[in-house]
This record gives sequence, structure tokens and C-alpha cells, in this order.
Amino acid sequence: MTSPSHKKAALAAACAVTFVCLSASAQAQSTVALYGEVDTGLAYANNVGGHSQYQLTSGLIDGSFWGLQGSEDLGGGMKALFRLEHGFAPANGTELNDHPYYVGLESESFGTLTLGRQYDSIHDYFAPFTLTGNAGGTAFAHPFDNDNANNSYLAANSVKYASPNYGGFTFGGLYAFSNGAGRFADNRAYSLGANYSGGAFSAGVAWLHNNGRGATEAGAYDPYALPGTGGAAGSVIGTFVGKQDTIGVGANYVIGDVTLGAAWSRAIQTGVVDADSGAGLPSIAFSNYELNAVWQITPNVLLAGMYVYTKASAAHWHEGAVQVAYQLSKRTDVYAETIYQRATAGAPAAINSFDPASGRNQLVVATGIRHRF
Repeated sequence: MTSPSHKKAALAAACAVTFVCLSASAQAQSTVALYGEVDTGLAYANNVGGHSQYQLTSGLIDGSFWGLQGSEDLGGGMKALFRLEHGFAPANGTELNDHPYYVGLESESFGTLTLGRQYDSIHDYFAPFTLTGNAGGTAFAHPFDNDNANNSYLAANSVKYASPNYGGFTFGGLYAFSNGAGRFADNRAYSLGANYSGGAFSAGVAWLHNNGRGATEAGAYDPYALPGTGGAAGSVIGTFVGKQDTIGVGANYVIGDVTLGAAWSRAIQTGVVDADSGAGLPSIAFSNYELNAVWQITPNVLLAGMYVYTKASAAHWHEGAVQVAYQLSKRTDVYAETIYQRATAGAPAAINSFDPASGRNQLVVATGIRHRF
């Protein structure tokens, strides 16, 4: 016969096992993760406003940030999810509002619907085929990041849908509200995109439209001057743009350890106004033609390079760049890169994340370290 003390001990053990099982089940159904990245380095630019520049950089490949993301299993192939990220410049501690935050629902059968401040379809379906949206990062953006392939701006007040994977085919779209009473079309945006991946080949297409970027304080985009537009000579000035349409198409093909890529984009900006004087300016359009390659030389060494030709309404730019990265561990790597840009027709060279040159040429040589956590 079991003694009362043994019964109590057995009951306590059973309760403990039940508690552990329930806790494990709860943990399996709901997850929260803290993550992020710090990227900083040293850079030399031969021509910034006519002078050489040496600087400590913050994010020449990826913008530094920390984030929280999590999900909760709702059953039936459905889960709730959230993502909260905040950017910063490790060189000086400046806070940056350049990352997404959203909440939504994900279904295995019907796709994902999220609401918040988010990346548009250019980021999701086109940018991965450019080097700035892949291994190269920030400094490899097309001149002035005119097509937003480097995510110079995210869409606030946005509703976004992403489909499940249908045999390698995915698609999605975004709509960002102006939030203005009686001004539905002011400072709004919408985008569409699709991607196909099968075997060694993958391709994507995306389109982004926005009205009056920054024209209101509570709309899709923050109220600040849009960089990258200019007058007839292509000069760099602060402007607001009445309407902008951007389309991008890209493709990759994998041959062994080498990924070959090609991308084309066109950004058309109309209703251009000088941000200081309010004077009207000519419309401007950028066409970007990019060829790139990424070679995984060894498991720890990656080599990437690109050539981009950008033609604007009255000027054009040539840009070449090479980057090598060495993986010290799963979370830490060091890198070195060089970018050269040459402009014509009186336009300045302007490598992304650096101030414009005083003339048509600009060269950047940089090295850095990245750590992910």
C-alpha cells in the first residue's frame, strides 16, 4: 500500500510535469526574439565638395538597428505576428527612423496581411536583384537612390499583403494612406510586385506610385525634401515631387558558386517644386541599367561587384563597385569595398551615403565590421 506521503510526492511530481508540459506548449505557441545588427567602419572619399574626406561610418552595407519580432499560433494554420525595429548610427549615437514596425496575421493558405510602417514592393520583389538590395548594401545604391532600391524611405499608414508560395511564384502589394481629411490622394502611395524562383533562375518585377511625398505631416512619407531630383543640368537640390512612378525588373541565374544578376528600373518624377522657393522645376526621369555578380569563393569569403549606367533627363552616371567580405564567425564579418562614380553634362557625382562631389568624379574606399545578434 502506498503511504500518504508517497501519494503527496507522486501528486506533486505529476503537477510539476503537467506545469512543465503546459509551459513548453505555451512557449511553442508564442515566441518573441530580440535581434539586430551593428555595422561601422572607416572610409575615404576623394571628392566631397571639392575636398578629401576621412570618416568613421555607420552602415556602409547595412543600417545598424535593434529589433523585436514575435508570433502567436492561433490554430488552423493561422498566427499573429509583429515586428518592431529601430535604427541608429553607432558612430555618433544618432537615432534613425529607417526601419519597419507592424502587426498582422499570417495564414498558410491565404498569405500575410500586416499594418504599420513598412517596406514597399520595390524592396520585396525588385531590390534583391540589385547589389544594393543584396550583398553590396548602402553605398552600392543607384545615384541618389532614385528607385528606392536601398529603402531611403518606408511607407507609413500602410496595409500590406504577401501571398503564399505557389510553386515558386509569389506576389503582393501595399497601400499607404494619406490620413488627411479631404486630401485622400495627398501624400499616399501604393505598390505591386511579383517574384518567381525555380531552380537556378529567379526573377522579380515591382511598381511603386506615390503622390505628393512629404506634402502632409501625417501621410505615407515624412515631410522632408526628396533628394535626387534636379533641374535641366541635373544639379542636386532639395525638392518636393507631385507624383512619382517607379518600376523595376530584375533576374538572377546561379552557376555553381556564382550568382549572375541583371536589373533595370525607371523612376519618373513630375510636378517637381523647389523646396525653398516653391518655384516649379522640370520633370525628371532616371533609368538604371545594372549588371552584377556575387561569387562565394569559399564558405568564409564572398566577392561581389557591379556596373550601373544611369541616364537622367539631361545627364547620366557610370558607377562601378567591388566588395569583399570575410566571415569571422556566423555572426561577425569584416569587409572592404571601393566605389567609383563618373557623371556627365555638368551633373555631380554622388555616391550614396556621401555628400555630392564638386565635379563629375567621386571615389570611395572603405572597410568595416558587422556584427549580428
